[in-house]
Amino acid sequence: MTSVAVIGAGIVGLAVSHALRARGHEVRLVDPEPPGEGTSFGNAGLIANYATAPMASPETLRQLPAMLARSDRSIGIDPGYTPALAGFGWRFLRAARPARFARHKADLVQLIDRAITGQHALLDALGGERLYRAAGCLQVFRDAPCSPSALDAMAAAKRADGVACEALGPADVLGLEPELSAEGLGGALYFPETRSLRDPLNFSRCLHRALEGEGFTHVSARVEALTPLATGGWRLQAGETRLEVERVVLCAGIANNDLLRSLGMRLPVVSERGYHVMLETPLALNRPVGWLTHHFYATPMQEGIRLAGTTEFCPPGKAPNGRRWSRLADWGTTLFGRPVEVAKEWVGVRHSTPDGLPVIGEVPGQPGLMLAFGHGHLGLTLSAETGRLVAGLVDGEALPEDAQALSPQRFLNAS
Repeated sequence: MTSVAVIGAGIVGLAVSHALRARGHEVRLVDPEPPGEGTSFGNAGLIANYATAPMASPETLRQLPAMLARSDRSIGIDPGYTPALAGFGWRFLRAARPARFARHKADLVQLIDRAITGQHALLDALGGERLYRAAGCLQVFRDAPCSPSALDAMAAAKRADGVACEALGPADVLGLEPELSAEGLGGALYFPETRSLRDPLNFSRCLHRALEGEGFTHVSARVEALTPLATGGWRLQAGETRLEVERVVLCAGIANNDLLRSLGMRLPVVSERGYHVMLETPLALNRPVGWLTHHFYATPMQEGIRLAGTTEFCPPGKAPNGRRWSRLADWGTTLFGRPVEVAKEWVGVRHSTPDGLPVIGEVPGQPGLMLAFGHGHLGLTLSAETGRLVAGLVDGEALPEDAQALSPQRFLNAS
């Protein structure tokens, strides 16, 4: 049995703790907030089996100028955050080169394939369809030409990545989702095997309850100091609590950056905020519907329809941009062809890497210190697989060949 401190009680930290406990290790989960109430609370709820292409791609570079020029743009960059993005930016451009993109995509395809199997198994073990819907999802194309042959080609490309995908015309889309507006609808990609959560917070809470018992402690405090011990292992100061453990796993999202800086390290993981609104308007939506022009999803959840998405590179603590909530509501009005009323608003901080792959592995030169963050839009999807990889590292196992690309070494070498 190894003593491990897992810092961060979001979905990744919870899944890492679960995988470690399954192997018999002693886990101390450290976070001042209740489980799952940070960024993990506000996602679109999708187990994204279709997400097989990193954001850093030649296609993104082609589309980015037009996306940034839109008056209703879904992607924003705070000018005051530009210095923090400098190292991220040039690495993003390098990762988007065709050869690097192809290599990163090949790694991501394998990672997603394993992750979906693991995430489905975890969901089924914790509560099955009480926690999720298995109705697939749609990605619709609106207000822009999209020929049947183009849709067929996109669906074939996803099938080549091992993802079940069908191209649908407007009539078939409306047959699945009659609440959608027919005006401007050009068709959709349908992913019949995609699962979505009924309530992301409930999933986190179920995972936390499964951890409770012998060998697990939740320390409700913020880590203020992280110090390597001369005899091996690590000392953590969290409020009035001092812990000495053999291993530490940093799963605290963007807050990891402060802890790493205290140890003299910088990684190009940046704050990429996302927004959501919960609708008061009753809508009979059967599955998540994404409108990728605007980078958002409408997802049916236990409390109603959630419109979630957008991308905002800015300081994590900056006041929310109310225009983003308004845009989500406006896009929802267009998507459903009727005015929608907003009941609740939320903003949270994703932690994103320039190459679109998470950072998972031991920090070179810091024995026993492991990282598990930088998941971007895929924290929920990759959480169980992240836990499996970290637990294997704690037990001295080598990462699978494709997962070796996730090591923090890739950024430390470049810096």
